[in-house]
Amino acid sequence: MGFLNLFGKKKEYEPAEIYLGLRKQILSLTQNQINSLLKPPTSLIGVLMESGYDEAVATLVTVADGTVSLYFSNGGGMLGLGEHEEPRKACIDFLSFANQFISKATPTSAFPLPSKGYTTFYFITNSGVLSVTAKENDLGNNKLPLSPLFHKAHEVISQARLTDEKIQRNIQEFIQASTNGNEAKVRELLENGQNPDVSDSSGLTPLMAGAHSGQIKILKLLLDRKSTIDQKDSSGYTALMFACNSGKFDCAKLLVEHGAYINEIANDGSTPIMFAAQHGHNDLVRYLLGKGADPTLKGKHGLSAIGFAKQNNLIETEMILLGKK
Repeated sequence: MGFLNLFGKKKEYEPAEIYLGLRKQILSLTQNQINSLLKPPTSLIGVLMESGYDEAVATLVTVADGTVSLYFSNGGGMLGLGEHEEPRKACIDFLSFANQFISKATPTSAFPLPSKGYTTFYFITNSGVLSVTAKENDLGNNKLPLSPLFHKAHEVISQARLTDEKIQRNIQEFIQASTNGNEAKVRELLENGQNPDVSDSSGLTPLMAGAHSGQIKILKLLLDRKSTIDQKDSSGYTALMFACNSGKFDCAKLLVEHGAYINEIANDGSTPIMFAAQHGHNDLVRYLLGKGADPTLKGKHGLSAIGFAKQNNLIETEMILLGKK
């Protein structure tokens, strides 16, 4: 069973800096940096299982404190799964099982990524790191002494996948409730420990969703729970930008009153007032100007708020931005 089958095909292989940094951090772990859950205590700190594919190297990280992560050398993956009971249990069970295979590995100070079709186990111990590499097909087909460890690792992956699927469902449920103004559901999720800053694959948060749809009660509830007000999605858009884009004056005002940055810049250089101006939300344009928004700032697209108003033939909006009305 290939790692990448769990998550879909990835882009052409190229190690991402964040991946290399996380990998280095795990490989250099020491016993005093973690609180081991292994019983009885052993010298094992963690195990990395890495498999090489055309698109990327896939890495399973397991640490004796219950940490479980799955990530790819070209970016992406699942982090922090050890916070959840089932993956954490599977992790500790795997590491307890892994102790008997350390003798099959050899000490190493070099940590190359495995080639396509190969799997490498890195055993991180008190006395250093040991490694062993084998063909993935041989491991999967029970042809090697390490095959039981390989299959045990995939039990961790299965638990990680199931947990991530549940997390994603909860995120979508949270965003949907925020969009629809389902205050009871939002309260229930928050009271059950849901992080108010969770986001979907595009970076959309409940605060952004509520702001865009004008759900003022939801915004108040999320802000009371310390939702990060200027968090950005993958395009660099903030909740204030979402409110300005859809012309939700009350939501935009609430966000500003709670400290939202009036001249925040998105990835393309767009600002909140540009979103309001291009759609002719004149009440918002006036409010933002009064709070210090700069109508002359230009984005990478070459337009300012004034430029958007002119481009869209919004004469009144343009006059407001120019201070003539």
